[in-house]
Amino acid sequence: MLNKLSAHRPMLLLLVVFMLLVGCATAPQPSEEAEDLAISHQDPEVEAQLLRLEAAQILAQEGNYQQSLELVQSIQLHLLPAEERWRLLVLAAENALALDDGRQALRQINRISQSLEQTSLEQEYQLAGYRSAAFEITGHFVAALQQSYSQTLIAPNLEKQEEAQNRLWQQLNQLSGEQLNNLVSRERQAGLRGWIELAQVRQQTTENFEAFQSLMDNWTERWPNHPARQNLPEDLELLAELSRRQVQHLGVFLPSSGPLAEAAQAIRNALIARHIRAGEEGQFQPQISFYDTQSGSLDELYQQAKRDQVEVIIGPLAKSRVDLLERRSNLPLPTLALNYGNDPEFPNRDLFQFGLSAENEARQVAQKAWQSGFRRALSLTPEGDWGTRVEASFIKAWEELGGEITHTRQYGEGRSLDSALRQLLEVQLSQQRHQNLTRLLGQRPHFVARPREDSDFLFLHANTATGRQVKPALSFLLASGLPVMATSSIYSGTPNPSQDRDMNEIAFADITWYLAPEDELQKRIREAWPSSMNRYGRLYAMGVDAYLLAQRMELLEALPESRLDGATGRLGHQHRRIERELQWAQFIAGRPQPLPENAFEQQQLVDQLILD
Repeated sequence: MLNKLSAHRPMLLLLVVFMLLVGCATAPQPSEEAEDLAISHQDPEVEAQLLRLEAAQILAQEGNYQQSLELVQSIQLHLLPAEERWRLLVLAAENALALDDGRQALRQINRISQSLEQTSLEQEYQLAGYRSAAFEITGHFVAALQQSYSQTLIAPNLEKQEEAQNRLWQQLNQLSGEQLNNLVSRERQAGLRGWIELAQVRQQTTENFEAFQSLMDNWTERWPNHPARQNLPEDLELLAELSRRQVQHLGVFLPSSGPLAEAAQAIRNALIARHIRAGEEGQFQPQISFYDTQSGSLDELYQQAKRDQVEVIIGPLAKSRVDLLERRSNLPLPTLALNYGNDPEFPNRDLFQFGLSAENEARQVAQKAWQSGFRRALSLTPEGDWGTRVEASFIKAWEELGGEITHTRQYGEGRSLDSALRQLLEVQLSQQRHQNLTRLLGQRPHFVARPREDSDFLFLHANTATGRQVKPALSFLLASGLPVMATSSIYSGTPNPSQDRDMNEIAFADITWYLAPEDELQKRIREAWPSSMNRYGRLYAMGVDAYLLAQRMELLEALPESRLDGATGRLGHQHRRIERELQWAQFIAGRPQPLPENAFEQQQLVDQLILD
């Protein structure tokens, strides 16, 4: 059949275009070539569905997933022969997943699977895999895990079972320690619970190497017959080897004077506090030596650090110095820079980069909005280099996902916030229509300016003072129902419910320290440096994370998919640039509260996605 399709591809595509144009209520009389492509049926409507299916297959093979999916959606199931419905389901699911549209994948799977008379074990396995991938795309991780675990139970052979186990393990390793704790406390399937507890072993070991063997022994004792014992994930074996190698001496390159001195002092304080806390918790404590970047060149500092037998460097902090390091082919010592250079794919394999990047946050807002089912975005950012960079990062990420930017505006000295919002919502067009109608009628009809209604949400990058003005302004412009998703800059880090009530319903991403219950280390730092912590709280969190990251650079290089639970978020890396997966919150009664998984979904849609 595929050979015939290839031979008649041009003719078939022309037929498809024609059918789409005329609506395809009834298929056109097929040519001799088209007759070869369809199973012989006397009913022309049946032949029309078969032609659409074959054409959709060709479109998918050529990478035209959206057009193929649209054609699939137009196929009338009751007219499609039963033996062709599985092929339709596979095509629909794979098209939607190729487009990162998990919701559409689930809708099509549910729609088509109900028409299947029966399914084989192999097909049930494949269905569970599609559902798992779709749930993962939409951010429904518990449902994704359940589908992957189901695959391990119904796999038709050993090879498929190992594939399913590997996929389940990879999904588990994307979850934070808190998420794993929540899962294990309510999981009723014993086998899946064993996998979750094994993932906890891995997650806890990344933070405390010396605990690996005791954690592993405890798991083995609890789960003597678990399938993972016969097929232990390879990364656990490598983790066991890495856990026996500890960094003995850290060197820190920070300025003691100059414009970055206060920021550097906050990071220095955090490193010392985290070091002391490690000793109190019985964790390994490397030696720490501090070097003033104002006292010499980087080469001189590296030479001194090597003489002192330092193994890993933390710093420098200045972006200009990080730029210098990333242009070198190698460095005297492995280095965790405390800023990002300008080259996102720098070649230096001795260098990792870590910072508080607003551009990274903008990309996460795009990802979260896409998972929430939004497809059309408005963007509001401040004037200047900072706002422009964040806007560009959001737009790039959003369009790569397949989203549409309906309008962008910046506010500042050149344009007030109110004016920017009015232009974003195109209120002036509504006013213009009223003026035209007034001239036409010769009288002034009752008028209320209406905002545009072609956007799903507003991306917002603003400080706290500006953020407090946005929702009241939207309400005044009759757009109070427009969802707003923001970067962390909107939150000061200190609860202020009386003033932050004006930000109610705004969702935003921020560091773990600001959104999770205060831990002991955070409490001690706040008590020791209260005024500095209020001003530089995120830098203190960054210093705490740098202490662990510097000791885990070898782990991140050997196991690139590894994630560390940090004070600034869940930490991983792309091309040795540390990326922070932030937590999500929403202002409720003026206080940040955890953002529900389905915060922006209509209940009907959630019911469609979540399987019983």
